[in-house]
Amino acid sequence: MALIEYQRIILADSVRNDAFARALKKVIVKGKSVVADIGSGTGFLSFLAAGLGAKECVLYEQSELLELSRILAKENGIRNCRFVRAHSTEVSDPPKADLVMSETLGNFALEENILETMNDAQRFLKPDGTLIPQGLTQYAAPIVTETLRKEVTSWDRTGHGATFNAAKELSLNNVYVRTVKTADLLPQENAVQKWDAIDFRKKNKSVRSSVIEWKIDRAVTVYGFALWWEALLVPGVTLSTGPASPRTHWEQIYLPVLEPIDLKPGDTLLLTIRSDSRYEVKINVTWEVTVRSKSGHKNTPQRFDMRRGYVE
Repeated sequence: MALIEYQRIILADSVRNDAFARALKKVIVKGKSVVADIGSGTGFLSFLAAGLGAKECVLYEQSELLELSRILAKENGIRNCRFVRAHSTEVSDPPKADLVMSETLGNFALEENILETMNDAQRFLKPDGTLIPQGLTQYAAPIVTETLRKEVTSWDRTGHGATFNAAKELSLNNVYVRTVKTADLLPQENAVQKWDAIDFRKKNKSVRSSVIEWKIDRAVTVYGFALWWEALLVPGVTLSTGPASPRTHWEQIYLPVLEPIDLKPGDTLLLTIRSDSRYEVKINVTWEVTVRSKSGHKNTPQRFDMRRGYVE
C-alpha cells in the first residue's frame, strides 16, 4: 500500500484522531510543552499539539512523508515545528522533550515495533516528562463461528480432483487481519482474557509470551482465536480495537487452528502465545493450542508459527 494511501486511511479514523486529541489536551501546557513526535507521518499529531499551544514540536520521520509534513505545516500556518528525517533510534543526543508520543500501533499491536520505539523513547524524555501512549493491554478470546476458518481453508474447495493440503497448512500458519464480532466469541463468562500488559514508562522485553486457560462450561466448537488491544494514552483516555469498541481503521487478528476443536463442559482450552518484535525480526507470532479434559488428559498440541506460513 502506498504511504499516502495508508496515511489517508489513518486520518479518516475519527475515533483514533479524537482519542489522541483528548489525550494531548490533558497534557499540553500552553507556551511551555516541548513535544517529540516519533514516526510522525504527515505530522497530524504534532499539528494537534501545536494547536493546543505547544512551545515546539520536533517531528522524527524516516520516510518521504517528512517533506509532506513540512508542506502541510506551512499550509496550516504552523511555524513551531522542527523536522528530522531519521529513524528515532539513529538520532544521537536528542533534545529532551516534555512529551514524547508515537502512534506506531498495528492491527497486531506490536507489528510496527512500538515496543522497541518506546523503549528508545526514554532518551528523548525529560525526567518528569510524559509518554503517549503510556500502556498497552492485549486480549484474546476463542472464536466459535466458522466463517473465518472457511475463508482461510478455501483450498479444500478447489475441486477438479486436486488436493492442496500442504498449501492449506501454510495458510493456517498465518495471522489474519479480519473483522471479528462479539457474536463470534465464546459465549461464556471470562471468554475475553488478557494475555499481555505493557507499561511503556518502563523498559520492556521484545519477546512476549503467555499461557491462557478457558474452563469450558458448555459444548462448543472452537475455530480459532481473536486478538485485539487497548492502549492507555494518558489516564482517562484509552483507545481500543476490541469487537465491542467503536470501530477504528484497525481490525482484529484471527489466529486459525488446524482442525476445529470440539469441547465438552469441564474441558480446559489452553492457548500459548509468543510474539517477537525485535527490529531484526520485525514481527513473528507463534501459538500452541491444547485441550485438557475433565479427567486431566491432554491432547496433542496444535502448533503454529508465522515463519512457516510466510511465502512471498
